[in-house]
Amino acid sequence: MELMTKKQEEQLVKNHELQEANPDKDMKNKAVIKLFNPTGLGTWYASEYDPETRIAFGVVDLGFPELGSFALWEFEKIKLPMGLKIERDLSFEPNKYTLTECLEMCKNG
Repeated sequence: MELMTKKQEEQLVKNHELQEANPDKDMKNKAVIKLFNPTGLGTWYASEYDPETRIAFGVVDLGFPELGSFALWEFEKIKLPMGLKIERDLSFEPNKYTLTECLEMCKNG
């Protein structure tokens, strides 16, 4: 499975470009995709994506949720038990939750 659809990538890149053009302004972009480790710890909500570096920005939850950047190209290299990989949550509704709301969801389980 792809980590994001073409449409999702376009929205993430657009959000990144808006943030880059207005670095002093909090754009309050909403999460476009949710990724997760199907075998254990690890959830990521992305609101921005730089296609040149393949770095996303959003919520990173590895037990202690925080805002941060993560390299999507690294996810493609991860080999989980039983041949699984990091997956995109197909039931996640894009552009519904702010990153603050995603942080709260992670903290509250």
